[in-house]
Amino acid sequence: MSTQCRFCGEAVRPDSMFCPACGQLTGMAARPAPPFPASAAKKKTDAAPAPVSDEPPPPVPLPARRWAKAEEPAADETPSAPPPASAILLPGGATVALDRTLVLGRAPELAAAEHGGTPVALDDPQRAMSRVHLVVSPTGEVVTATDPGSANGTVVERAGTAFALQPGAPTPLLPGDRLLLGDAVVVVS
Repeated sequence: MSTQCRFCGEAVRPDSMFCPACGQLTGMAARPAPPFPASAAKKKTDAAPAPVSDEPPPPVPLPARRWAKAEEPAADETPSAPPPASAILLPGGATVALDRTLVLGRAPELAAAEHGGTPVALDDPQRAMSRVHLVVSPTGEVVTATDPGSANGTVVERAGTAFALQPGAPTPLLPGDRLLLGDAVVVVS
């Protein structure tokens, strides 16, 4: 036994919800709904309804504001800037001072002169890192990281927040930052 689709007239199985030809919703075959249980309709609750109070409910405390204004320093105090980054800790455990421009990557030797820096080769067996993946430069009191356009990009983790470096845009680094270059992690100290 079959029915017809009301949109295209195609034969539709009685238990099908959709027409196989046009895909329209045809609905299931009309089955009688089970009768409403008479015992539930006649069932009454013997308990009295809860009394309604005219008093307002007690106030609910609000959560602490994350955007609360920081305390302003006293007149004799000046806000101190974070100390500049002075070194990076490489995945193998070696520490490199940030007293010159560093070119980090899988094989940065050939392009280090182009960026005016010292090559720092990082081990990358998975080849997730570019040959020239990141340029770290001290500029005055600030150390900056610039992604020269690596294939997988560079991510900076700072205080629990991760953000990607924009290719070609220098980004200031702070001590404690973690630089994710492919599978390698470089820590700024």
